[in-house]
Amino acid sequence: MLYFATIAGTLFGFVASVINTKNLDVVPYGDLSYTQNIIQFLSVVVLFGYFSSGSRLLAISNDEKYSRKIKGAMVLILAVSSLLLMIGTLIAGLLLSHKNNTPYLFLASIPVCFYPLLTNYFNTTAQGDNDIGRLSLVRLLPSLVYVPIAYFIFKKHEATSISVMLLQWGIYSFLLICILISTRPSFKNLKRIFIILNKENKEYGIQLYYGSLAMVATNYLAGITLGLYNENNANVGFYTLALTLTTPLSYLPGIVGTSYFKQFANQDSIPLKVIKYTLLLTLISCVVFVLLIRPVVDFLYRESYYIVGTYASWLAIGFCIHGLGDMLNRFLGSHGQGVAIRNASFSCGIIKIFGYIVLVYFFDINGALITNIVSSIIYCLVLVHYYRRFVSISGIKS
Repeated sequence: MLYFATIAGTLFGFVASVINTKNLDVVPYGDLSYTQNIIQFLSVVVLFGYFSSGSRLLAISNDEKYSRKIKGAMVLILAVSSLLLMIGTLIAGLLLSHKNNTPYLFLASIPVCFYPLLTNYFNTTAQGDNDIGRLSLVRLLPSLVYVPIAYFIFKKHEATSISVMLLQWGIYSFLLICILISTRPSFKNLKRIFIILNKENKEYGIQLYYGSLAMVATNYLAGITLGLYNENNANVGFYTLALTLTTPLSYLPGIVGTSYFKQFANQDSIPLKVIKYTLLLTLISCVVFVLLIRPVVDFLYRESYYIVGTYASWLAIGFCIHGLGDMLNRFLGSHGQGVAIRNASFSCGIIKIFGYIVLVYFFDINGALITNIVSSIIYCLVLVHYYRRFVSISGIKS
């Protein structure tokens, strides 16, 4: 179910990007992408690892009432994180007042800026609770609802960066909040839950948080430096659109890890058939994507966006490799191997920080493409090393 929901969500997300680019020229779309990149960067900063810790507690819980209390505690953390993100978005708008229309975009986005936090909440809690049904809805429903609404609204009214931001993230946020309410989180007697969650976070979640700062947060760094190093945000738009088209490729092998997360916690290694299936699925997806993306972009997008197809072809390689690493990430995470995941993230993040600052300065968007591929290879190789070591140690103990 999750696989097909991800595929369908990817297709509708693709259509959503077509609608947005049909109604926004290169620079306004770049302004929108620049603003979203910074907000998503800040959303990683304000999490502090608690969602990852909660996910692990859910994975090892067999008590539904206890699981609902864990979710309740995480919802409260989500609320505090959302408040911090709103403040951060306001500050970003004030600090970037020299960037044409972006200050107004930041201010306008404050009511919907918590959408990335909601996405992160579901990606972690649904994984830990093995709630594949709701995670499938999260992957599919937002873009499915946005596409027809945006089509009819922008057919009658002129689109701007602000209106696209408010409509898209507004719809996404509303739907995810509805799905969150349906999980029926419990807010009764949470003191003990917070004590356990804090203990788990010190041992596990904070390690992943440090790693996410180095790796996940730096994913948005290219979208920031491309804007800072150029006169306008056109290249930010090109690169972000290419990311939008290719990022789902990393979800496919990650889906396997997510679906098996709860089972992984009780296994000493990943079953060989799962590894073979994932490798085959990833290879086929990558080849098909590279063959089709350029003619598809030429057909569906404005002529001014034609170069995005070439960028997406290169990024596809990096994201497929990264996705394979994510499967190993899920396995190690289910066994509480936070240090291993942190180290892989650090290795990846160091390359991204160097590449997205230095290589982008000298080679512009080509530097960002090279950085993405190299960092993904390193991330996967480091996780392979830690996975083999974990399996070896587990074999000795058994």
